[in-house]
Amino acid sequence: MNRIKQFYGTAVGKKFVVALSGIMMAGFLVMHMIGNLKAFAGEEKLDHYAAYLRDIGQDMFGHETVLWLARIGLLVAVLAHIITIVLLVKQNHKARPVKYHIQKSFAATFPARMMRVSGLLLLIFIVVHLAQFTFGSWLSTPFEEGKVYSNISQAFGAGWLAWFYIFMMFIVCLHLYHGLWSFFQTFGIDNPDRNKPLRALAIVVSLVLFIGFSSVPFAFATGMIGVAK
Repeated sequence: MNRIKQFYGTAVGKKFVVALSGIMMAGFLVMHMIGNLKAFAGEEKLDHYAAYLRDIGQDMFGHETVLWLARIGLLVAVLAHIITIVLLVKQNHKARPVKYHIQKSFAATFPARMMRVSGLLLLIFIVVHLAQFTFGSWLSTPFEEGKVYSNISQAFGAGWLAWFYIFMMFIVCLHLYHGLWSFFQTFGIDNPDRNKPLRALAIVVSLVLFIGFSSVPFAFATGMIGVAK
C-alpha cells in the first residue's frame, strides 16, 4: 500500500491514474453508444436492452445490483480522474512556477487548452443527464420508469434539448480526442514514426463516437424515429 501511495505521489503515477481512469470512461462511452443505437431498432428493442441491464445478475445479487455496482465503479473513475488532474496541475505549477513558451500548432494546442473547460462542462452534463434519464427529474419532460424509448423521444422531441445534447457530444469527443492522445504518450506508445497514425486513430475514434451518439437525438428531433405525438 505504501508503494502505491508513493507511486501516486509522483507525476508519473498521477498521469497513470488519469490515463487509466480515462480509458475506463472511454470504454463506457463505446458501450453506451452501442446501447443507444438500439433506438433505431425500435421501442421494443431499446426497452428490452434497458431491462436487460437492470436484470443482470439479479438471481444472485438482486435486481439492479450489478448495474449500480457498474455505476459506482464509473463514478469512482470519474472522481479519480478529476481529483488526480487537479493534484497533477498543482504539482506541475509548484515544480515549474515560471511558464516558458513553446510554439505549437493550433491543432495541437486547442483541444489541450479546452480540457479544463470541457472537463467542467462534462461534469455538469453528467449531472443533468443522470437527473433527466436515470432519475426522471429534469425539465419536467414526461418520464416513466423503464420506458427508455418513450422518455428520450419526449425529451429530444423538444428540439432544443436534442441540439444541446449534440453540442455536448462535440465537447465529449473533443475531450476524448486529447485524452486518447495523452494516453498514448503516458504509456509510451507514441513515437515520431507513428504519431500521425496514432493521432488519426484518436480522431477516428472521437468522430465515430460523436456520430454514433449524435445520430440518436438528431433522429428523434427530426422525426425520423420516435413515439407518435
